[in-house]
Amino acid sequence: MDLRLTVDLPRDLDRMNTLRHILDGALSGLGVSEQARTDIGLIVSETWANVIAHVRVGVAFQVRATVDELQCVIEVTHPGEQAADTVNALTTSGHSLKVVRSLADAVDVDRDGLLVKVTKLL
Repeated sequence: MDLRLTVDLPRDLDRMNTLRHILDGALSGLGVSEQARTDIGLIVSETWANVIAHVRVGVAFQVRATVDELQCVIEVTHPGEQAADTVNALTTSGHSLKVVRSLADAVDVDRDGLLVKVTKLL
C-alpha cells in the first residue's frame, strides 16, 4: 500500500489536523504501533509549527506525507525561489526541529528545493 497526502501552507493551515488524522488512520490500518503513530503525529505537528514560525505572508510551502509498508516520509518543499533567510531559519533553527530529530530515524535539510525530509521507520 502506498499513501500520499499533500497540504499547501500557509493557505491550508486548518487542514494540518486533517492530514494528521488521515495519516494516523492509514497507519493504524497498516498495523503500525500506537507509539510510532504518536511519534509521526508529533513529527507532522512540529514540522508544521516550524514552517509556520518562519513563513512570511504570501510564501507558499507544501507538506507531503508518503507512507508504505516500511516507512513514513514527511517532506516540506517550497515552489520557486524563496528568500535565503527564510530557508535558512526553516532548516536550521528552532525547538521544533530538535523535537523532530529526536523522534525520527532520519532528518535531511535543504537539498534542491526540499527543505526538510523526515523519515520514520514503521
